[in-house]
Amino acid sequence: MADEQDQGRAWRTCVAYRTLAERMTSIHISRFSELPRIELYLDQLLSLVDDELSFMRLPDEGPLVTGSMVNNYVKRHVVPAPVKHRYTRRHVCYVVCVCLFKRVLSIEQVTRLIRHVEEENLDLRHTYDELCAALECALAEQFAVGPDFVAPAVEPVIDLRDANGEKVDSPLDRTIEAAVVSLAAKIYVEQVLALGEETALAEQPGAHVDSDSHAAATTPPAVTTV
Repeated sequence: MADEQDQGRAWRTCVAYRTLAERMTSIHISRFSELPRIELYLDQLLSLVDDELSFMRLPDEGPLVTGSMVNNYVKRHVVPAPVKHRYTRRHVCYVVCVCLFKRVLSIEQVTRLIRHVEEENLDLRHTYDELCAALECALAEQFAVGPDFVAPAVEPVIDLRDANGEKVDSPLDRTIEAAVVSLAAKIYVEQVLALGEETALAEQPGAHVDSDSHAAATTPPAVTTV
């Protein structure tokens, strides 16, 4: 009986991880051109950013960004101030970047990183798109394990360009790349640990299963003995 329980637990964990890996290797963060062109109010900004970064939310975690957080970032000059209480795509980019990097850096370090980007006169649209692509690639590399998953063919590399589209030769690209890789690694650890907690919780007496499909997915096939 104990062996069957252990096999069932291992099967559920395997299926749950496969589902997680499939989701995390297909993450898409909206590029600059895909963000709303209209100006947003604060509640719309919060909803948009929270939705964009939902892939890294933990089961019991609250909102990834709140109004007080954004106001604090503006006061600290990490995020540009809104114009007449409205936020543009530029603001969205800043808030997304702060929320991402704050996962692995202190707010002071995030502020310094953003200052370096501004001092290099980098093109915001291009830099943001490069960051999104690099993070997607780094996440795919973290979760692409086992024979059924193939790591991406490209590395999470940042290509820096100035406002004129000219390539910028700066050590800042390596700094951003390192921050992105660190972020992906932390997301991996957090999500896998949370997955183990959820699996253990589901095994407790009285645990509720939401759907028949979930039950089928987490039930090992019958073993026939002869």
